[in-house]
This record gives sequence, structure tokens and C-alpha cells, in this order.
Amino acid sequence: MRTGLLDGKLYRACEWVTRLAYVNLLWIFFTIIGLVIFGIAPATVALFTVIRKWIFFHDTEIPVLKTFARTYKREFWRANRIGLFLLAMGYIFYVDMLYLAHVSPEWKFPFSVALLVVFLFYTVVLLYVFPLYVHYELRFWQYMKYALLIGMANPLMTFVMLIGLGILLFVLMYIPGLIPFFSISTMALVVMGTALRVFRKMEEKQEMWQQGK
Repeated sequence: MRTGLLDGKLYRACEWVTRLAYVNLLWIFFTIIGLVIFGIAPATVALFTVIRKWIFFHDTEIPVLKTFARTYKREFWRANRIGLFLLAMGYIFYVDMLYLAHVSPEWKFPFSVALLVVFLFYTVVLLYVFPLYVHYELRFWQYMKYALLIGMANPLMTFVMLIGLGILLFVLMYIPGLIPFFSISTMALVVMGTALRVFRKMEEKQEMWQQGK
């Protein structure tokens, strides 16, 4: 009986390994066919859509390629609005970092603190914007606003998310051969899984508040 239980768990683990490797390769392929800069956001939305179905609806039998391709095509322009905006913000932050070297000494510390705060906000938005995108139907600026507010209002879960990503990055740097198969997909799994816990907690609180009115 123990052997059967172990075989079942091992089989499910192998299934998850295969799924994650498959969607990671799909993400790479669809990012490339979008010329990278226009492919990365819709491919990421498609990836999060598939992973959300796996862990939120427990639907592991979905046609992965069909779901991925359909989502990529349907969300291409809308996802690119978010992707290009985040890319532009990242570039501005990078330019500001370069400018920091030329700031006068008396302004260097406050400027550095301001950049650190901006980087923190930017990171929080990056973590939550794609889970929000595939889980809720919102307007463009609402995705940005709620990604920041939700992330900052749940510091413990945001920290857990960052720790999980840090561990994954350490493993991938130590075993770079895993990168083509388990880099983006495993990170998306950590981010989506943690974000769904946050969303569920928020929805439960909202239900309790509405019942108490």
C-alpha cells in the first residue's frame, strides 16, 4: 500500500515536471515569434492563464497548446500595453540609476532612497500585475494601482513570494541546464500560487464585510 501511495505521488510529481517544462518551452517559443519585445507580455499572460487553470480550477486536463495559443492571440495587444509600459518604467529606472553616479554628494543619499522606494514599488507591481490580469477583469490603470496596493497591503505574502523566487534563482544559477525548461514556468507557479492565496483572503474578508453590513 505504501508502495502504491509512493508510486502515485511520484507519478504526479513527474506529471508536474513535464507540464512545467512544456509551458516553459511554449513561453520561449511564443516570446520569440513576437520578436521578444512584443511577445514577452502576451506569452506571460498565456503562461499565467494556464497555470491559474491548473492550480485554481484544478484543471490539469486542459489542452495546453490550444489554451496557450488562443490566449496569446486574444490578449496580444492588450497585454502589450502593460508589457511595454512596464518596460518603459524599467528603462527610466535604469537611466536614473546611471544618473546617480553624477549626482552631487549632498543629494546622493536622498536620491538613492527615492530610487530604492521606486524600485520597491516597481517590483511589487511586477509581482502582482500578471496574476491580477488573468484573475480579474479591470482597466489598464486599475491593474497597476491594485497590483501595488495589494502587494503593499500583504507584506508577508509578498515577502514569501520574493523568498520563493530567490530560492529558484539560486537553483537555476547553480544548475543552468534547468533554465530552458523550468525558469519562467516555475517562477510563474510560485507567483500565481502565492497571489491566489492573497486574492482568496481578500475575497473572504470582503464577503465577511458584506455579510456584516
